[in-house]
Amino acid sequence: MIALAGVTLFVAAGLTWTARLLRISNLDAQSLAEKVAYPEPVSALEWPELRVQSVVPQPDEVSPSPVILQLGWPAHPELMATLLVALDQDEQGALSLLSRWSAAGAPVAGGRRGAEIEFRRRQSLERVHAILLAEDYQAG
Repeated sequence: MIALAGVTLFVAAGLTWTARLLRISNLDAQSLAEKVAYPEPVSALEWPELRVQSVVPQPDEVSPSPVILQLGWPAHPELMATLLVALDQDEQGALSLLSRWSAAGAPVAGGRRGAEIEFRRRQSLERVHAILLAEDYQAG
């Protein structure tokens, strides 16, 4: 009886892990498919893949305080973008995630819905939500 319970638990854990991997793969595929619609991107948020190169929080003058993000596109190292964003409610958690992504050189997908933007680490469910205040997009 204990062996049957162990096998059942093992199968349930395997199915749960498989469902999680399928969800993450689906999010990555959906993000990439959305980017194909922009053959000539005019914003870093239209790039198929981002790398957070630096994260610079501003002094706490207002809440939420603005954060400067410097982004790069690995396939085109000559392209750079600097974004000024206001992070969502969990500002410290978001800053921590962005800093870890930057240090690790993690691939990130960016998306926009009006002024609201979302960054998601690829092959993960980690996300950061923000409001885009300004963007400087240039070929370096």
